[in-house]
Amino acid sequence: MGLKKYIVFGLILLIAMGIVVYAFIGDNYSFPFAGITITLPIAVWVTLPALILFLFTIAHLMFFGTLGFARMRKIRKDSEKLLQNSKNALLGKLVDSDYKTDMFKLPGVILPLLNVDPKRYADHRVYDDGIQDILDVKRRVTDGEVVDLAPFSLRSDNALVLKNHDNRLAVDKNYADTILKKCDDKTLCQKAHLALASYASISDISKHDVEPTCELFDTLVERVNAKENPIDFSDDVMVNYIKKLDFTKDDFIVLAKKLKTKMNPDRLMLLFERLAHEFPAEAGESYLYVMFELQMMDHARDFLDNSTDEEYKKCKYMLFLKDSGKNFDTELFM
Repeated sequence: MGLKKYIVFGLILLIAMGIVVYAFIGDNYSFPFAGITITLPIAVWVTLPALILFLFTIAHLMFFGTLGFARMRKIRKDSEKLLQNSKNALLGKLVDSDYKTDMFKLPGVILPLLNVDPKRYADHRVYDDGIQDILDVKRRVTDGEVVDLAPFSLRSDNALVLKNHDNRLAVDKNYADTILKKCDDKTLCQKAHLALASYASISDISKHDVEPTCELFDTLVERVNAKENPIDFSDDVMVNYIKKLDFTKDDFIVLAKKLKTKMNPDRLMLLFERLAHEFPAEAGESYLYVMFELQMMDHARDFLDNSTDEEYKKCKYMLFLKDSGKNFDTELFM
């Protein structure tokens, strides 16, 4: 029963009780109090205790009703906050775990830890349209679709935003330049840089301050004197990339094998001669490989004569075979 109904029916009961008593006993009764004599009908004296109890009951109901209203208001606000935080958690945004009511504190703390798999719940529908929309968007992005995420106001480093960029980059390599104009995620930057390396000029590629990868370097090497989309990959730029990538002996030999069919002999020889001087511990063997491939035995002999007895033993043996008139494929040794 509501407070208003309680007051109405309580007053009706008190009035009815007073009328009944007055109908049977219409006399007055005098009561001395603090030197004052109060004279009232007996019906009033009978009804007065019930009226006082009635008023205290109303005060009691109003007091606890106010407390209940305040509690329900906190619950309602926490419920709204939990709903909004559910959306934020699904979007990978920051989640506020400050709840006023105990019943929401534990779910509020657990909520940021939840990671809903959109594919697993593809057919599962949520009663809230906002959350359902987010689940649909997450599933589409996970499936590789490009989705408009602007309505969700996500940060640039949000996982959904990064995956969405990755999806668009997969279908449109020209989007790489757009990503690189404002890119904070190292992995995404390197992916965009790699995509850019497949079609852009060296100047356009080099203007972006992104840590190069071996895959990017290989992409640039493949474009040297390529039939389609060739690139002007100068020796100076190539050496700068090599310095950043910390090439090993095997890396230099692999590079020599790739470039021997892409560069003319003079440039190939000069490049690896330079590499052998700038990276003596790592690139010397690749220089010898090039000399053997180009049949420049005098250059190989001069280089080996200036080495120690412990260096390039395999190449010295190869030179011995050449001097002995033996023909062999360099690839068998290196």
